[in-house]
Amino acid sequence: MEQQPDYSAWSSEKLVERVTILEKQLREQMPSSPKPKHKKVKPVRRFDPEKYSTRFIALKFAYLGRKYNGLEHHANNTTPYPTIEEELWKALSKAKLVFPTPKPSLDDEEPNWEGCEFSKCGRTDKGVSAFGQVISLKVRSNRPLPLPTSHEGHKNAENHRDAEHRSSNGKGTSPAVAPFDPIKDEIPYPQILNRLLPPEIRILAWCPFPPADFSARFSCTQRSYKYLFTQPAYTPTPGLTGLTSVKTARGQRREGWLDIGAMREAAKKFEGPHDFRNFCKVDPSKQIENFERLITFSDIIYIGPGHKGPAGYLSLPDFQEYHPSNIDDLANSALGDSHPPSSQIQPTPVIHAFEVRGSGFLWHQVRHMVAILFLIGQGLEKPSLVDDLLDVEKTPRKPVYDMADAAPLVLEDCKFDPELQWNYIGDNTSGGNDVARNGLKGDGKYGIGGAVDELWK
Repeated sequence: MEQQPDYSAWSSEKLVERVTILEKQLREQMPSSPKPKHKKVKPVRRFDPEKYSTRFIALKFAYLGRKYNGLEHHANNTTPYPTIEEELWKALSKAKLVFPTPKPSLDDEEPNWEGCEFSKCGRTDKGVSAFGQVISLKVRSNRPLPLPTSHEGHKNAENHRDAEHRSSNGKGTSPAVAPFDPIKDEIPYPQILNRLLPPEIRILAWCPFPPADFSARFSCTQRSYKYLFTQPAYTPTPGLTGLTSVKTARGQRREGWLDIGAMREAAKKFEGPHDFRNFCKVDPSKQIENFERLITFSDIIYIGPGHKGPAGYLSLPDFQEYHPSNIDDLANSALGDSHPPSSQIQPTPVIHAFEVRGSGFLWHQVRHMVAILFLIGQGLEKPSLVDDLLDVEKTPRKPVYDMADAAPLVLEDCKFDPELQWNYIGDNTSGGNDVARNGLKGDGKYGIGGAVDELWK
């Protein structure tokens, strides 16, 4: 066994020399560490719009407006909530479906529809929802560009044909190229946009062939709105008579319960051409002089029963509406009689809607109309109030009253002449015939990229 040297007698120079030798031996025995690999940064590919064709289409979509500041976006106007238009712009831009003309006055994140031939049908306000909103615009298409015919483009044309041959079978020979189908071979616009849009906004359908002069705003011949409400509108005070009651021409009314018959009578008075200046909010900046609008349909319609849920207590007689047939039941209930109420008693709240259709509407017009109908339904005003407000000579200035809340209002549908041919998501003709290529699953209605998710089930 080799004897260990006595380092105590070594000089400092000799010790340093010994340490240097040992370090060198140790480095030689250790395996060499690999050099750190640097990830290659992929260059950002510039998207060249000139390599793609475009086409003019229309999109039908739905949205829940509670989280949004309305549909329309105004340039350089900051709002507390985003607008539906902003979300559409983000999705279309991210998918590289629109090629706008740059505008230096706008930020990169702001919607810029310059050169996109963009138009929108119903400009809903903050909090208002839509189930049949329509926009029209020019978007990117899968249709191949025509081959260049000029002398300068001869080489590019040859490259274009070579690329087609290689992509067809990889052997340099190509069979006859099938003609482009403008629907089945097209980009699946609804599916792609639904993957990028928030869950509150869903594309429902697209129209591949709108008329050449089509405008979602000016070509619309009818807009249909529904304002949903329950009967009773709110919970009555329990007891035989409740907290308050109103005597009307139709009898005794209890708070919370609306007189649907009186509301329907008043709603019918809106039909026809009328001056609605007393049923809107005037925007001084627009200087509107014509307040006449044509209402083609106006009525209170029955939607159906609501969910029983926590409001099932309305089946108790103490909460019921006054009816000649259940007054005795209400009295017996107050005296401790536990017999079930008569067949007139409503077990749960039911849903009604004020449905109105017209060629166009003024600012907040529908919500002002609903506010007047609610006053009539509660027995606070007579149906003849509508006649008085429509008579601008009798009522030249709008009375002061609060308009109805925005949340229950829905833009249900938009009609055009000629009627558009829609390809709804999930149809076999909705576009995009290669599911594997597009990375989409299902039939387009459910699942990833579908029109229905957890919020809309």
